[in-house]
Amino acid sequence: MKITNNHNVPETLLALALRDDYTKGKADFSVTEIISPPRIQRLRRKHWDEMEQDVSDMLWMLLGTALHVVAERSEVAGHTNEERLMIGIDDVILSGAIDLQKNDTDGTVITDYKFTSAWALMNDKPEWEQQQNIYKYLVERVKKQPVKKLEICALIRDWSRRDAMNKPSYPQAPIQVIAIPMWSTERVEEYIKERINLHRDAKVNADWDEELPLCTEEERWVRETKYAVKKEGRKTAVRVFDTEEEAQALLADMPVKDKGFIEIRKGEAVRCTGNFCGVNQWCTQYQASLKEEVAEDGN
Repeated sequence: MKITNNHNVPETLLALALRDDYTKGKADFSVTEIISPPRIQRLRRKHWDEMEQDVSDMLWMLLGTALHVVAERSEVAGHTNEERLMIGIDDVILSGAIDLQKNDTDGTVITDYKFTSAWALMNDKPEWEQQQNIYKYLVERVKKQPVKKLEICALIRDWSRRDAMNKPSYPQAPIQVIAIPMWSTERVEEYIKERINLHRDAKVNADWDEELPLCTEEERWVRETKYAVKKEGRKTAVRVFDTEEEAQALLADMPVKDKGFIEIRKGEAVRCTGNFCGVNQWCTQYQASLKEEVAEDGN
């Protein structure tokens, strides 16, 4: 992938972006790789030399790298930083790098650092649960240590003090520790084998294109269409509904003087439209969805 510097950021930052210290060792798959959609992984491998990203768009990745470097240097008794574990399963080697393990006498607490948005934190992040439970499996199987708790240490990059004061559901601090549900060993093992098979098939069928497995709505980070009831002259919505019928019902009850109206907030597959996968221009699934949208707008 080509890293550009279109906004003339300092060469030191560019050099940091160009560094590639990541390694999954001698493993066939990493944990982050198998929880990612096979379609994305296959397209990234196929088009890696054509992909391009500007260093100015890599801010949070650079900060994440810096955080891991600082955390690795921090030594606290009973804590293990940045440990990579490997295990053989289904004839492949799986590896995972665990940010932090707190080793108590009655079990280990596994913590993963995440730079994230407030919106993401207030919505389900199934990939966090999947990743942390695979780390649990690695610790219990490789190190023979029971895991008693899984958690995410979320660093909220767009945190707002005003929103925290006015919205009870909003994160109340810019750093939040979130407990992650723990799965049984059997459930984790079944999930790992299922994901390995999906990715192994994608590697074997290297000529796949349109036949690649489709990303699910969950994997595409689909936000559903919402219907906001608003008043003329007011910036924020009176209420936001999942269905137009609910919005119409509230609108019908509003006084005429309020000049109410419904604002349709069209849903979208955020991962695709924002190109967070980096390969939407080569993805037949995404390109087909664009054609469908054009057809719908034309009608």
